[in-house]
Order: sequence, then structure tokens, then C-alpha cells
Amino acid sequence: MPRMNLSHFEVTLILALFSSAVLAVVTKKTDKERLHYGLTSFGWFALTVFGLGWLMYLGHR
Repeated sequence: MPRMNLSHFEVTLILALFSSAVLAVVTKKTDKERLHYGLTSFGWFALTVFGLGWLMYLGHR
């Protein structure tokens, strides 16, 4: 079986993708609302991960 070598950042973005997809499907009624909410929440997840990563980098310098 092939082994996947993913970085912590890539795994976190995959988690953000699945989390935002589940949240969109569960909380919204129409496909348009689901798409908009899913993309928005993924953007916020990704921005938060990126921002916290920089904070940790600057904090450990």
C-alpha cells in the first residue's frame, strides 16, 4: 500500500475542507447557500491556520 507523506499544514487544510463541507451540508438548506457557506468557512479556517502558524513562528524565534 502506498504511503502518503503530508505535512502538518496539508493535513490541517484537508481537515478544514472536510469540516467546512460538513458544516455547510448540515446547516444550510439550498445548494447556493451551502456552497457560499462552505467556501467562506474554509477561507476562515485557512486564514486562521495561516495566522496561527505565523504567530507560533514569531513566538519561537
